[in-house]
Order: sequence, then C-alpha cells, then structure tokens
Amino acid sequence: MSSSDADVACCASQDDAPLLRRVVAPSRSQWEWITSICCALSYACTYFWRYPAFVLPPDVLDVPVRGGFTLRSCISFAFIGGFAAAKLPAAHFASSRLFFRHRRTLLLSLITSSMLIEGAGLAAPHPAAKVGAVFASAFLSSFLWGCMLTYLEGRVTTERHVALATLCLIYAGNASRGAGSAFLSAGVSPAAMPLA
Repeated sequence: MSSSDADVACCASQDDAPLLRRVVAPSRSQWEWITSICCALSYACTYFWRYPAFVLPPDVLDVPVRGGFTLRSCISFAFIGGFAAAKLPAAHFASSRLFFRHRRTLLLSLITSSMLIEGAGLAAPHPAAKVGAVFASAFLSSFLWGCMLTYLEGRVTTERHVALATLCLIYAGNASRGAGSAFLSAGVSPAAMPLA
C-alpha cells in the first residue's frame, strides 16, 4: 500500500478510496476554475485598498498639500498619473520572458507590493507621503489586469475566466466605495480607512 493509499485508508474503507481521491484531488478543469476564481477575487480585492479614499470626509480630503491643491485633488492626480505612467512598462513586463517564467510569483508580488505600499505609505502623517504612496500603488496596480489576463490566457475556457474577472471588476469599484461609506457611517474613524 502506498503512502497516499494509507492516508486514504485511515479515513475510510478501501471501497471509499476512489471517491475520496476525487474529492481531495481536483481535476485539471477544477484547478483552472479555482485559479480563475482566485484571480478574479484577488483583483477585485485590490479595489478595497484603492477606492475607499474617495469617500473620506471633507475634513480629511480637504487638507492643503502644496500649491493650493488639496489632498483630494492630489490623490486623484496621483491615482490617474500612476496608472497612466505604468501602461507602457506594464505592457512590456506582461509580455516579457521573465513574467512568463514566473507568472504566479510575480503576480502575487505585484498585488502584495501594491497593497503594502499604499497601506504603509498612507499611514504617514504628511499628506505628500500619502500622495506618493497612491502614485506608487497605482503604478503597480496598473500591471495587474494585463498580467492577470496573461496568466489566464491559453486555456480552453479562457473566455469564461476573463468574463468572470470582468464581472468582478465591474462590481468591485462600487462595492469598495460602498463598503468605505458603510464603515464611515457606522462610526469607524477615517484614520482606520485607507488614505486617512
């Protein structure tokens, strides 16, 4: 008896072993869907550290930063500028051999880095540091959609995976802003929100 059979046998009789193997070890098709769902949900979750900033109260967002610009306008410029500045580097990166060899690791690193930069940078007391963190996070976040699509492409059911990711994308922005508003309405301090 192999070690995997011994593991199955300890849980059930030998008659149940094939059933347990099917339940415990997903098929290739099931793994593709698990991967697709994880990609779609992880991309949707990135909105939850980027978008609640736009629903913070005026006493947080109307703080002057520099040159007559408020934190609200600087965050908007940094957000748009970070995404715009990253488009060409992101396209080059997503089509590079480096990304193709290490897709999963680099995709997870981009998501984690974007989150940590925004979270840590926005905890800084100075408004300019918050704006810089938004720019850097938006720059990295600009890579995510293209890299995720590159990761999902080439599968038999690629169109379905992209449709699922797009569905999550469509609702993520509104859901994240709604969650931010709900937390603020429930009495959570703006300092506990991203960017506060």
